[in-house]
Amino acid sequence: MHKPKLTTITNILFAICLFSVLGTAQAVSLSLIGTSPISIIGYDALPRTTTGTYSTGFSGTVVANQASLITFSYLGSASNYKNSFSFMGNILTKSNLVGDTTKAETVNAGALDFSFSDDQGGSFANGAALTPTLGFAILDGNLSPESGPNFGPFDYVLGFNDSSASDADYDDFVVGVNISAVPLPASLSLMALSLILFTAVASRRRL
Repeated sequence: MHKPKLTTITNILFAICLFSVLGTAQAVSLSLIGTSPISIIGYDALPRTTTGTYSTGFSGTVVANQASLITFSYLGSASNYKNSFSFMGNILTKSNLVGDTTKAETVNAGALDFSFSDDQGGSFANGAALTPTLGFAILDGNLSPESGPNFGPFDYVLGFNDSSASDADYDDFVVGVNISAVPLPASLSLMALSLILFTAVASRRRL
């Protein structure tokens, strides 16, 4: 085969592969670092109506494995305290409606920057050491219907246990987590398309 034609075909195949890769979303996920199992007693009230019942979970640090796009959704609160959730400056409170979300934020690989707080001075950030009366759990259960195999529309569900010493039910402020790949710049897709067109034109001129 003539060398220029081989080079042109190679360029076309490379451009097609590049374009295909750019158009395919890479799988992204979170990791849980330093996990310990938690038994949950009394998970009920408003969160249960939207999430089903949880009886177990894990403490630990929630970490993004790679650059990702993260969104949190408010799923309910079963507490007399005015609890809230903060993610990179985005705030969710009990005044929000169930289903309200934070702004989607791009995060780098590493521990996610979020925290839970109550109006009694209790605050717990991702990565902090769990205490008997304050912390959050990565909930280990199913969304409604309760027999479902996963977390429904969410990749993870987190439940806060505020500073009240009366329980450890992790339903005092509950959020769902969604994670997706960071959209690639449109310029990269345009570059791949331009390379395909360029090599196609060059090939026609050599015929």
